[in-house]
Amino acid sequence: MTNKETGIGAPVPRREDDRFLRGAGEFSDDIVMPGALTAVVLRAPIPHGEILAIDTTAALAAPGVHAVLTAADLADEITGPMPTYSTTPPFDIGRRDGGNAAEAAQYPLARERVRYLGEPVAFIVAATLHQAQDAAELIAVDYQPLDPVMEIEAALAPDAEQIWPDAPGNVSFDWATGDEAATDAAFAAARHVARLRLINNRVVVNFMEPRSAIASCDPDSGRLTLRAGCQAAHGMRDSLVGLLGIGAEDLRVVVPDMGGGFGARSGIYPEFLLALVAARRLGRPVKWAASRAESFLSDHQARDHIFRGELALDGDGRFLALRIAADWRHGAYLIGRSIWVMSHYLSQVMGGAYRMPAAFMNLRGIVSNTVPQGPYRGIGRLEANYILERLIDQAAWEMQLDPVDLRRGNLLWPSDLPWRTPGGALITTGAFTDNLDRAVQVAGWHGATARRDRAAAAGRLHGIGLAMYAENDGSTPTEFAEVAVGGNGRVRAMVGTQDFGMGHGTMYGQILSDTLGLDFDAIDVVFGDTDQVKRGSGTHGSRSTRMGGTAMVMGARKVILRARAEAAEMLEAAPADIDFADGRFTIAGTDRAVTLYQVAATIEAAGGSLSEEADFNVEGEAIANGVHVCELTLDPDDGTIRLENYSVVADVGRIVNPIIVHGQLHGGVTQGIGQALFEEVIYDPDSGQTLNGSLMDYCLPRADDLPTFNIHFNEVFEADNPIGAKGAGESATTGAPAAVMNALADALRRAGAEPVDMPATPEKVWRALRAAGKH
Repeated sequence: MTNKETGIGAPVPRREDDRFLRGAGEFSDDIVMPGALTAVVLRAPIPHGEILAIDTTAALAAPGVHAVLTAADLADEITGPMPTYSTTPPFDIGRRDGGNAAEAAQYPLARERVRYLGEPVAFIVAATLHQAQDAAELIAVDYQPLDPVMEIEAALAPDAEQIWPDAPGNVSFDWATGDEAATDAAFAAARHVARLRLINNRVVVNFMEPRSAIASCDPDSGRLTLRAGCQAAHGMRDSLVGLLGIGAEDLRVVVPDMGGGFGARSGIYPEFLLALVAARRLGRPVKWAASRAESFLSDHQARDHIFRGELALDGDGRFLALRIAADWRHGAYLIGRSIWVMSHYLSQVMGGAYRMPAAFMNLRGIVSNTVPQGPYRGIGRLEANYILERLIDQAAWEMQLDPVDLRRGNLLWPSDLPWRTPGGALITTGAFTDNLDRAVQVAGWHGATARRDRAAAAGRLHGIGLAMYAENDGSTPTEFAEVAVGGNGRVRAMVGTQDFGMGHGTMYGQILSDTLGLDFDAIDVVFGDTDQVKRGSGTHGSRSTRMGGTAMVMGARKVILRARAEAAEMLEAAPADIDFADGRFTIAGTDRAVTLYQVAATIEAAGGSLSEEADFNVEGEAIANGVHVCELTLDPDDGTIRLENYSVVADVGRIVNPIIVHGQLHGGVTQGIGQALFEEVIYDPDSGQTLNGSLMDYCLPRADDLPTFNIHFNEVFEADNPIGAKGAGESATTGAPAAVMNALADALRRAGAEPVDMPATPEKVWRALRAAGKH
C-alpha cells in the first residue's frame, strides 16, 4: 500500500491481528525456557492477622521443591518494601494539617502481619506446578486473627482496629484542593443547591490474560532478565533494580504480548520481584502464572469511593460553585504513585467543560483490609465526571429544567478558551456546544417521548440520560523515540510507550508512513524491551499517540533533515534546492532524485547509520471531551434493564486510525456500562472474605447486554503536538457510568421511585420500585 493509503487518518486494518488470530502470539505464560522451574504463592486465608510462626520444613522436603521463600528469607535479598512514594516529592500530597501521608508500604511477602485476603506469605519454587502446589499445602502458618476492617464506615469508627500506626483513625491522608473561601461564598449566595451522596463501586480489572512472569539469571554475568506484562518496561526496571540493590544495566525487562493493561499493570507486583530473587538464588529460570481465581485476590482493584457532592446554582440555572467530599477505600497498602494519581486525576478536571467559577474538593484515603487499589481505565476522571454529571441532572430535576438546556447554558464557549478549571487543568481546545447539539441529534433525544409511549404500551419503563465529560490526558510529560532508516529498504522505530492490545504497531507505522512518505509494510515498530529501547515512560493516561507519536514525528523529521544534507551531496546540489516528498529527495524543478533508502545505504557504506533520537517534552495535558447519551427500558416486574440505544460524540483530537479508535471507544463504553450495571467486589463485613471472587459470581457485561454503539467524532486538533492528538483510550469509560445512571434515574423518577447507586442490579431497581409502591 502507498503511504497515502496508510498514513494518518487511514482506516488501516491492525497489522497485529493476523498473528493473534492464527494463534502465533506469545504471552508471558507461553514462554518456554530450558530448565525453568515453576512457582506458586501461598496467600493469606484471612484478611487481617498477626503471623506468629511459619514452618516450611515439610514443604522444603517435598518432592521437586527447590526453594521456599518467606519474608525472613528476603532480608538479605531486597533493600526494603515496594515503594509507595507517598512521602516522596513530587508525589507527596500530605495531609491538610501539614503532616505526611501514611507510608503503608507492602513487602513482597508479608512480615509479621497480613492485611488483606490473598496477601502473599510464601513463594514456593519446584520442578512442576503440581509439586509446587502440593508443597504449598505443607506450609504451616500460625495466625492470630485480628478484627477485619472492611467498610469505610467501620474503618472510621472510634473503636476500629488500627491497621497502620501512621494512619490514625485509619485515615492515610486528608487532602484538599480548590478555593474553599470562594466556594463557600458562592454557596451562601446560591438560590438552589443540589446534593447527592453517591457510591463509586469497587471493581476488579479482570485482564483477558492473567498476570504471569518468567525471570532468569545469566550464569556468567549474573545479569537478570524479567519477561512480564507491564505498561512501562523502563519504569518496571527502575523500580525493581532499586529493590534488588543492583544497577539498571544488571536487569533487562522484556514485555511479551499482553492481554490488557488498563492501568493496573503500571506498577510492580510482589510476584515479579519474588521470581527475580528466586532465579538469582537458584541460577535457573523461574516462572509464575496467576490462576483466574488468584487474580481476584491479587490484582490491584479500582474505584471504591463514597462521594458527597453539592452544586450551587443561581435562579437562572447558572453554575456558581461545586463542592465535593470523597472517601477513598484504597485497601491495605498504598501502591506506587497511587495517592498522587488519584488526587491528580480526580481534581484536575473538576468542573468539567463548564464555566464553573469556583470549586473545592476534600479527598481522604481510608485504609481497610481489602486488596490494594491501583490505576484503572479513566482513574479519577470517571469519578469526578460521575459526581458532576449526576449533580447536574439532579439540579435539572429539582429546578424543573431541561437537562440539555441546563448544560448548554453553562458550557464553555470558544471565546472562553483557554480556560483554567478550578482543579487546575488548562482547556485549550474544544467545541463543547457543538458536541452536545450533535449528540442530541444523533441520539434522537427529542423523539424520546414517542419511544417512551411505545415502551409503556409494552409494559416497560423508559429512561434517557446524557453525560458530558472532559478528561485530562497525557500524564508523564516526556516520551522517547528513535527512528532508523536502513539501506535494506526497511525502517526500524523504537518507542518508549507500551502496547498491550491497542495496535501501537499499526498506529506508529501509520505516523511514520505519513511523515517519511514510505510504505507502511516496510516499517517495524519496537517497544517493551529495555535493551532495544533506550528510555521511555510507558503507556498510561491515554498518552501514546500524542506523546509517543510526536516523538516519532520528531525523530523522523531529524532523519529527513540529516538525510537531506547527504542527498544534496549525492545529487551535487545545495541542500536548499532539495525537496522531500514520498520518500524521495529531488532537486527542485528536475527529475533527478534519490530515495531515502539510497541515502541510508550511502551513509552505511561510509560506516554510519541513518538513525535519530528524539524526546518530546510538553507542559500540561490535553483535554479529550465529548458527550454520551444512553436510552434504556426496564421491566418493572423484575427490575431487569435493557439498553436500547447508546450514542457517543467524542473529541479525541486528530485520529490516526479510525478503526482502532472505534475499538477503543467500544471497549471503554463497555467497561463503563459494566461498572454502572453489573460489577462490584463484595466483601463479607464480618469475616472479610470475598463473596464473589470468581467469574461464577462476579458479573461482567456480555455481548447480549449491549446495544449497537452509535459512535461519532468531532476532531478538534490539539495545538501542542504536530499530530493534533488528545487522547482516546480512557474517554469512553469516563463518560459512560454517568450517562447510564442518569438514564436509569430518569426512568425511576418518572415512575415515582428514587434513583439507586451503582451497580444498578435488577434487585436494586426492583426494590426501588417496590418502595415507591410500584407492584
